Amino acid sequence: MKRTLGVSVVVALAAGSMAAGQGRDVNEILAGARTALGGPKLAAVKTLSAAGRTVRALPNGTSVENEFELALELPDKYLMRSVLAAMGNMSVYRNSGFNGGQVIEEIDRPPSLAGGGMVVMRFAGPGGAVDPEKMTAEEKADFDQKRLVANKKEFAKLALGMFAMSPAAYPVELSDGGQAESPDGKADVIDVKGEGGFAAKLFIDAQTHLPLMLSWMDREPITMMMGPGGAATTGGAPGAGVTVSGGTVTHTRIDRAAGAQGGAPMTPEEREKTMKDLEARRKDAEAKARTVEYRVYYSDFKTVGGVQWPHRIQRSIDGKPTEELVFDTIKVNPKIDAKKFQVAR
Repeated sequence: MKRTLGVSVVVALAAGSMAAGQGRDVNEILAGARTALGGPKLAAVKTLSAAGRTVRALPNGTSVENEFELALELPDKYLMRSVLAAMGNMSVYRNSGFNGGQVIEEIDRPPSLAGGGMVVMRFAGPGGAVDPEKMTAEEKADFDQKRLVANKKEFAKLALGMFAMSPAAYPVELSDGGQAESPDGKADVIDVKGEGGFAAKLFIDAQTHLPLMLSWMDREPITMMMGPGGAATTGGAPGAGVTVSGGTVTHTRIDRAAGAQGGAPMTPEEREKTMKDLEARRKDAEAKARTVEYRVYYSDFKTVGGVQWPHRIQRSIDGKPTEELVFDTIKVNPKIDAKKFQVAR
């Protein structure tokens, strides 16, 4: 995954010295950022759609590239549609986001996998992994609320770099966090606090006034990948397999090669045994997980509709690149079909 000069500069800033704010007005800093992004044009944005490519790093050192689609209708409708698993000419998509106070969280499988097939989902929580199809009504309501907050956090991580303001859908408290300085330049730091214990630092370039980076601390994710013979590995970068991040969701992909010889699908008994083994490994790995730094970098700003939008958003965990969103197209104030934000029942 390539990293731009802008990312190198912000890494140096994050590692540089911090000077405490001396009566600085955080609203003035944020207003300067919004002016740099587009001013009145930015304020006039009501809807946004985008499409591009996601490059994800895998634990074995390789990477995989897939497509994504984003739709946004302010103040409180958001959808990210991305490829969860690609198998030959078939892809399994994850739709995540929210519509007001309702969560959007569903797996869109090809018809041939409609019954589950090679892709199984488990949701991770304090009591372990839960099969969504076996949840009670109370468990589902509790999960939906937690997932709603988690999806709004993910939206805020994008929105802070795009709009430089507290998102109405996930209000956050913004305060002056001082100024970061290194030989490469200076950045104004904004402390961010939100629902669910979210605490982060937003870095804004002191010269261009454009957002540079968002940084926060959380438990490292756990990735377990099943391959031929049922072997499993764990690592600190999300990829195809089982991923637990912040104790909220686990996605499991079981390849045909992990089943009977000749690539036949697993029997229900084999699949259940595999899932029990994965759950035991997950619990062990989660108990050993460290608290590490997460970063989101905003870069490659280009003007669309009179607004400067980041066309490259990179993520890292514990200093290791994990994911890169490359925006190929961005449309400002398009008409978005209401079905995009339809909540599954």
